Amino acid sequence: MMKTFAIVPVKKFENAKARLSSMLSADDRIHLSSLMLDDTLSVLGGVQQLEEIVVVSSDKRAGEIAARHGAKFLHEQKESGVNPAVKLANIYSRQSADATVVIPQDLPLLDTIDVAMACDLAKNESKCIVICPSLRYDGTNLLLRKPASVMETYYDNNSYETHIKSARDQGILVKLFLSKRLMSDIDIPEDARQLTKESGSGKTLKFIKSRLGKF
Repeated sequence: MMKTFAIVPVKKFENAKARLSSMLSADDRIHLSSLMLDDTLSVLGGVQQLEEIVVVSSDKRAGEIAARHGAKFLHEQKESGVNPAVKLANIYSRQSADATVVIPQDLPLLDTIDVAMACDLAKNESKCIVICPSLRYDGTNLLLRKPASVMETYYDNNSYETHIKSARDQGILVKLFLSKRLMSDIDIPEDARQLTKESGSGKTLKFIKSRLGKF
């Protein structure tokens, strides 16, 4: 069986979702960050294909939430972005993981079936990436790498196309995985407005609807 570790990089709660400041107060954004991580770890905990879940953050509150879900917590001394956080998790994971899958915490419609299907796409490959973009096809909402060290990550600055180009330049098989649930994140007010129209039982979605429905 392929050993896959999920990597969840988490910003300091105060620094997260600044682009929603026109709709949410600072306290609301902190609360949203905790709900997003809690929901994400709940979903990932139900994916049988995952051997371990690794949360990386400089925020100790993320560590407390990780502990409640039985996830491994790697504490960053200083927040320096997604790529260094993923690299730290990779160093931890590559000793025993066959693959890693990076999952952002801001996917309110995240579903166990989608994550499981993405993992299954890689199980018969010796070297590949499985990638799912954001709805705007600029960000990367899921990135599975097999093996974990097959390539670096390039989050921010149109990461979806950059990841694909880097993989193909190195002769790495690229498998695209498209799912509206996975592609739906929450970065800007328009994302929030769209999510208020979606159904789901997650605490994040309920919070978005309660706070942003009036918008």
